[in-house]
Amino acid sequence: MRALNVLALLASTAWVTVSGQSCTPLNATFSTEAMPAGEFQPYEMLNPILGKLASRFFVTIVNLTPHPFKLESSNGKKMEQFSFGDVPPGRARQNPITYRGGPIPLADEGTATYTIQGADNKKFLVRATSKLFGGDDSRRVTLDLSGMGLGSREYVFPGGQTAITLVITGSQSYGFRASLSHGPGNWMRQIYDVIRDRPVRHLIMPGTHDAGMSIISNKLISIGSDQNTQNQALNIYDQLRAGSRWFDLRIGTIHPVHERDVTKHEGFWVLHINDEMADFAVGNTGESLDQVIDEINRFTRENPGEIIFFSIRYLVGRYRFPDRGPLLWTSPVVDEFFTKLRTIHNRCPDLDTSTGFQNHNASYFMDQNSGRGCVLLLLNGRLPDNVPQESPKDGIYAFSRIAVRDHWSNKMHARDMAADQVNVWRSVTRGGRDDFKDFLISQWLVTPDPVAATAYTLENFAIEPTNPSLYFHGVNNMDPAHWPNVILVDYIGVVREDQWGWDQLSAELYTLALGLNLYLVSENCEIQKGRPPLIEGL
Repeated sequence: MRALNVLALLASTAWVTVSGQSCTPLNATFSTEAMPAGEFQPYEMLNPILGKLASRFFVTIVNLTPHPFKLESSNGKKMEQFSFGDVPPGRARQNPITYRGGPIPLADEGTATYTIQGADNKKFLVRATSKLFGGDDSRRVTLDLSGMGLGSREYVFPGGQTAITLVITGSQSYGFRASLSHGPGNWMRQIYDVIRDRPVRHLIMPGTHDAGMSIISNKLISIGSDQNTQNQALNIYDQLRAGSRWFDLRIGTIHPVHERDVTKHEGFWVLHINDEMADFAVGNTGESLDQVIDEINRFTRENPGEIIFFSIRYLVGRYRFPDRGPLLWTSPVVDEFFTKLRTIHNRCPDLDTSTGFQNHNASYFMDQNSGRGCVLLLLNGRLPDNVPQESPKDGIYAFSRIAVRDHWSNKMHARDMAADQVNVWRSVTRGGRDDFKDFLISQWLVTPDPVAATAYTLENFAIEPTNPSLYFHGVNNMDPAHWPNVILVDYIGVVREDQWGWDQLSAELYTLALGLNLYLVSENCEIQKGRPPLIEGL
């Protein structure tokens, strides 16, 4: 992989906010042009045998800039199908590719060249290739952004009929970013001048579902495995680096089988079980709370200035053999839990709770702790009424301090989930008199039954049909007045099965979050008070 060092790029390219000018509809560059409907990967292509035989794939290009991406040339004569097209500002296009030879790779090649109009004729290339009888890794796509000064990267199609995605944001005057690799960990601080005066409900951020389930630690004696219970490849530290700012974290205590005293336990652990209150719970444990805290503190020490939300659920005990129902926490257990939470750095004690956290401006949180930002701990578990529910003086708050609409589709197929999620965010309006006052979480994930999850793995459900569909379907159903606040996913950053090294990850969701805040939301003049930051000089 050849990629430009993003930190060096930040140093050489000034990202500035245009002040002293107003946002008007005349500034608008967002296109309403309809894009071709994208194709969702068929369910049967999750079968690893059928997936290896696939020869039809896609390259999705997402344009979160004010510049049209013009297809300058396309040469796919050595491909069965190689169909690319223009990508207007604010839109995404899923471009289909079919290799010759069916399941047997031939020496195929196709190249599409794009010009970014109004940006000094900056160009980028998409090149699809395969090697004759090259095996599973034969079919590849190179995203070459060297004509933009952003390097290039080669991806291997992971199987099935899935997509490789390229997200580009920024502008000629502001500088460009692309999804080939992650940028600085504190991405919110990088755009502070853009988002500082927006209420939290007008921000968009990645989130991670079952965030602490990056390992299977087997503290429960149950049938939860990495195939059907693990939801992330990265620990909390790396999820933060990959852009996540909302964490679905489920914590419980683990108890010896015959111990009835709830204060005698084997530690606080992340849990993923089917029902924390069920008589018999199916699932497993992930990271320990101690590991999670160490990872949070390492990140905030290295990357100050962010707003980080932890929605902490469950808050009950389970026996190691989880067939005897939950153990409700008593005050001593809650006190022990709070003592651990107090070791998290950059908590924000004694915040103003007279208004919902979603209505405070971003700067209110980002400026806390002398500009080091805010780790917001929001308890949303099964605590009995007779135990402490929060401790604001310690920066530990009840979940009710933020008004949230958290939408879970509970669908097995990506097509059904995507339609359901889009319907929800299209039903609320951002900005103006009808502004949606709450914080909307879109759970962009599927819920396979236990048999399918075990056979095909939660990882493959995420990286083949589900996560790629966010970019061709989800993006094309957003506009400056309709979008979610949190895009909650499984396996953030992962594009190929079991390839979890930092340099093997890809930054689609990280770059999408930058682009949606810098470009999409900024085109809404009910929200953006000054001139949109990406359009200076256009």
